Amino acid sequence: MKRSLIWLACCLFLIAMPCFGAETSTVTLLFGQPKLLRGTTWFNLKEGVRLRDGDVIDLPPSGQLQLEFTDGGAVGAIGPGALYIVAASARDAKQPGSAELQLPRGWLKFVTKPPGPRVRIRTGLGTITASEAAVVVHAGDGFEAFVETGIARLSDVGKIELTGGEVKGGGFASRTAGKPLETERRPPATFVAALPRDFMDPLPLRAARFASVHVDPVADHEATFAEAQPWLAGPYRASFLKRFQARLDDPAFRDAMATSGKAPPEWSAAAPPPKAEVPPPAPAPPAKAEPERTFHWPWEKSSK
Repeated sequence: MKRSLIWLACCLFLIAMPCFGAETSTVTLLFGQPKLLRGTTWFNLKEGVRLRDGDVIDLPPSGQLQLEFTDGGAVGAIGPGALYIVAASARDAKQPGSAELQLPRGWLKFVTKPPGPRVRIRTGLGTITASEAAVVVHAGDGFEAFVETGIARLSDVGKIELTGGEVKGGGFASRTAGKPLETERRPPATFVAALPRDFMDPLPLRAARFASVHVDPVADHEATFAEAQPWLAGPYRASFLKRFQARLDDPAFRDAMATSGKAPPEWSAAAPPPKAEVPPPAPAPPAKAEPERTFHWPWEKSSK
């Protein structure tokens, strides 16, 4: 009986192991009030919080965050902006690790070198990947990337395999909507002038300070439809549609979706129809005055 219990405990531990593996990086630097979207709930971030695949970071204008992967490498981000951790798998003995993040807008700097993970940053206008480099990326109306050291590779939007050219240390790449990627031997003066001062120096590696620390984020509120809508319409919409499916049980969420006019086609049937305007009731016709009697019974007293 005792051996059976020990065997059962070992099996349960092995089943639970992937849950622990979901934590792939740690917040090691934090300024301002960046928010963490995990599942459908917004959390307040603190230094020492472990991040997971699928987490979304929202950076206010004064916000700054740095995360460091469990197997080396770091990513710094400065708002206003957002960062979606698409996948960040820790390195194992069979293959090198990889980390994929989407930067819809904002500034980001990453540094990686073996045995750290291979980092891929996706933006709306281009993707940049490196396994041994320090790179600054700016995303928004356009795409800009400065390779500080090492070598990085570029690809167009939607390309899984990297098909673009290489950019070596000191080089610069950019793209605007409707135009192809362009590379230059050095960054233009406009980019250097806009570059955040903190990204002019190497990222400070602080993971050792949090190696034995476990900090839980503090829940703030459930995401509203307005907060979820950009992700429901973005390039990873299938994942976010699945994530927010349960929020359709919330009448406030459904009503906000219906009145926004931006309900995803998959959810159109779940949106309540707009309330028809009920016309006010017609006013009652005025009461008709009874005609004055001209005949009086003999016993009725005359009013005259």
